[in-house]
Amino acid sequence: MTPLDPQERDAIAGEYVLGVLDADEAREIANALATDGELRAAVRFWEEKLHPLSTLAETRNPPTGIWDAVEARISPAAKPGQHRWTGAAPWRWSTGAFAAIAAALLLYVAVVPRAPIRSASPMIAVLQSPQTQSAGWIAVLDPGGLRLSELTRQTPPSAHAYELWGIAPHATRPVPLGVIPASGEMKLAALPKGVSAGATLAISIEPPGGSPTGLPTGPVVFTGVLRTT
Repeated sequence: MTPLDPQERDAIAGEYVLGVLDADEAREIANALATDGELRAAVRFWEEKLHPLSTLAETRNPPTGIWDAVEARISPAAKPGQHRWTGAAPWRWSTGAFAAIAAALLLYVAVVPRAPIRSASPMIAVLQSPQTQSAGWIAVLDPGGLRLSELTRQTPPSAHAYELWGIAPHATRPVPLGVIPASGEMKLAALPKGVSAGATLAISIEPPGGSPTGLPTGPVVFTGVLRTT
């Protein structure tokens, strides 16, 4: 049965988009999409957020027996072919959305290095809340520039905006990279010198037009380090 709780609905939509549901669950969600507008919106949200990662990877079939190998490494006692998520354990829904994000990142890291990259391996940063350690944004830097995407539905306080900053390794001052559009998507053709591997990306809460001082004036709510995949 499709969950009624909004958080559970959002979590299962993310798992449906990633393809980690079992056949019966996936069939039930697919059937529910025809009549459930809220579920369709949740699925569309995850498709839009996770699809950009797939554009960097070439299509290929996973090796035979990959799930059995994963199960064996997680728990030697697990039976081949019997996945641990079957049965929807109680903790599944409380962590489902983050699990979907983590799974997407694992797929990205595992597949992208094998795909042809124009000149250099891409870098990735997962921006987390310093208070809750929850992931809110993902940034991908490749020869085409930086792409920032919202992973959860973040909304700045009224009459404020989110601003992105770059901090080069060992630097003492952040560099403003721009106000993040309300869509939660941001693209930059180039970054300032030094804002590359090992640099920190940060998001602060600022006035609508961005910080008037060139430095963060509001709290920093998300941070992450750019690392080579």
